[in-house]
Amino acid sequence: MRQLTQKNWTTKKEITVERDSLIVRTKNIREDLEYKIKFEELGFDTVKKRVKSANIPFFIFLLFDLLYVGFLINSVANQEPLNKQIFWTGALIFFSIITVVAFYNRNKDVIYLTGGQKVLELLSATPDTATVASFVDTVHHSMRDYYKIKFTTFDPNLSNDIRLSQLRWLKDIKAITDKEYQDLVDRNKTDNIIGFQRTKTDE
Repeated sequence: MRQLTQKNWTTKKEITVERDSLIVRTKNIREDLEYKIKFEELGFDTVKKRVKSANIPFFIFLLFDLLYVGFLINSVANQEPLNKQIFWTGALIFFSIITVVAFYNRNKDVIYLTGGQKVLELLSATPDTATVASFVDTVHHSMRDYYKIKFTTFDPNLSNDIRLSQLRWLKDIKAITDKEYQDLVDRNKTDNIIGFQRTKTDE
């Protein structure tokens, strides 16, 4: 899956995997934004976080709900004018809606793709956890393919030490596994290095 769409009330985010980057498009009531995150700016680290910032507003709005229920009951019991009862009913409905919204946003699970200069934030359960996990795997797989193509095709005049240093760097940033690193090192010991002849100075 090379595209993920996430919607959260008034915001829509669409992320598309390109050959060497991610294209991120976001839309909300304030703006439409499109930007690019290059693979070399992202990194392979994944951070999971549960945001609980909406817990306090939820309980505050719930308190208002109970308060307006009391006002409405008191207004009906005292046979106050109809317009006053309608006012308390409207206020109760308004704060009830806000309370429901706060309830569904009080625990927001977020995934951050990071490790480089930039960070991509994803909602871990939108549209569902399996879809998001699959998309993250696609992003990392595409990044590794990009790094392998770009950084393991060596110039024939590049020294053996620089080649090995570059391979160690790829392993350190998790672009290649330990096994892939060892395989590439072993290939580097032969006369033919990833498609290029070794120079006499490297032997």
